[in-house]
Amino acid sequence: MLMLHVDEDLLAIDALIEAVVAEILASDEAKTYQEAAVKFDRDAEIAEKIARLDENRAYLPYREDLRALAKEINVHPTVYGLKLAENDLQRRLSNLTKEIASAISKDIRVDDALPLGLDGKGESKHGHRRNA
Repeated sequence: MLMLHVDEDLLAIDALIEAVVAEILASDEAKTYQEAAVKFDRDAEIAEKIARLDENRAYLPYREDLRALAKEINVHPTVYGLKLAENDLQRRLSNLTKEIASAISKDIRVDDALPLGLDGKGESKHGHRRNA
């Protein structure tokens, strides 16, 4: 039977992780992102447009009205603000990842395009697609 050996080092690492998470959540980028995400989630007009676009995504290449709707969604202030906030938070998380990696070894490379916070389908946690 394999047992986890809990020692002072493990507890110290756990405390550092909690401190890093708290620092990120307290950052201006995280606060701005959270505010933008709430605004996005509460925007019924955008939700309806995104649902309509998602229902017809297969027809996007063939229908000008759907391409216009996609553009309208992308330039909507709520969506655009959320995308900017996501990018700013992504940049902060990427920089932090680089700092952590370089503290371990200068030979570790971190991809700047790492899609932190996205699922494997290119969707953010709140459900909209990055390339809507």
